[in-house]
Amino acid sequence: MACLNNRLPYASWRLRVFRQLFRPNGSHPAVYRSISTSPDGTPPTSTTSDAQEPVQKEEKKKKPFIRPSELLPQSPLITNPRPGYDKLHRKKRSPDPNDPHESNMHLNPWAQALASPLRTCKVTGAHLPRAFLMDWGCVKRPDVPDKLWFLPLGLMGDTFRINTTPSEMNGHQAKNKNPNSKLLTLRIVDRLPLLRTISDAYWGMKHGRKREPLAKIIPHRWKHPAGPMTTRHESQLVWREDMPEFTLQMMRQAVLKVLKKASDASATRPEERKVWSVIPVRRYGRSFLARRTFSMEPFDRVECCGVLVMNRMKAKPGKYTGLYPRMPSEVYVSTKKKLAPVFDLTVMFSEAELQELREYHPRFENTALLFRPDNQKTIDAMLALWRLRGFIRDDRVLEPPPVALNLKSIWRTNYLL
Repeated sequence: MACLNNRLPYASWRLRVFRQLFRPNGSHPAVYRSISTSPDGTPPTSTTSDAQEPVQKEEKKKKPFIRPSELLPQSPLITNPRPGYDKLHRKKRSPDPNDPHESNMHLNPWAQALASPLRTCKVTGAHLPRAFLMDWGCVKRPDVPDKLWFLPLGLMGDTFRINTTPSEMNGHQAKNKNPNSKLLTLRIVDRLPLLRTISDAYWGMKHGRKREPLAKIIPHRWKHPAGPMTTRHESQLVWREDMPEFTLQMMRQAVLKVLKKASDASATRPEERKVWSVIPVRRYGRSFLARRTFSMEPFDRVECCGVLVMNRMKAKPGKYTGLYPRMPSEVYVSTKKKLAPVFDLTVMFSEAELQELREYHPRFENTALLFRPDNQKTIDAMLALWRLRGFIRDDRVLEPPPVALNLKSIWRTNYLL
């Protein structure tokens, strides 16, 4: 852009041009107006400017305002500063209610659990959905001030406050810490045999090793200088001797709590919703349960249901093994042959907890129930039962393996476990 007035200093002319190019939106149009004189050397008269005002007003109405700086090529760092952000953070598509294959997906507890993001177990290194992992963290012991317990914080909820986090081990970090910040947690797979193995290894080799047994479990981001934990704090970590029983008790209480909420949430219109259905089983056993569930009439979302066994009606322990007959892990429901998991609450809960559940609602006094979730509370209850069932699976105490007996009898394969 050339300077049209030789008498105007170049610095002043450049300053005026920059002001016109970068004028904010909504102001006077950035049209370059030269202050040069007319061809005869005289400045333009006011009559010519007045005559051009109506023409300029019409042009404003016809053409939208465009700044001259917008006509210049712009850098991609300005036009698209975060490439790929919208793709990574786009909202999930809501299910289409008109599509029968998608409308009930949000009511399927198995799909919701398997669709949770993959995370890594700190102990085993297994990659599992988030729904099958438990949050663990450090908590100050109430009886011993200089010791730290390594506990499942995901099951305790708000039992411990934020001031028990390991970040308050350093005084300068405790002053600057936000009271609403989250606890430092790591994830471990929900398996009771794994906790028994860790307990045996911890208390068996605790005094014979130079390094602390729980040092490998602590993530690198927790350790000094990236994190608040030092070598002294690692030596203060203690694994409870009764950790398997303690975690099992906490998980049972959590499942019992969500089951009561699911029972209250399904109180409205129970005939239409069919969340709880009584299975007419008069005797505890594999064949009795499978026979009743297979003969049921088909219903909607049969693949989302689960079978709950509440008591051992007319069941007797084995003569040689002393164990009650084991229920199947899954059964066919209705003639459509849809598989449903079986939750044997007589194994998953203690007798006192089962009695508490029976006193809460009369429906839990039956031998077996068919549970089909239809809202968020009932879905949470089904997922909690599934987690507890996987937690005690293959445990040598609650579910001992079948006993191999060398009995010379042709009936041993039919009647013994």
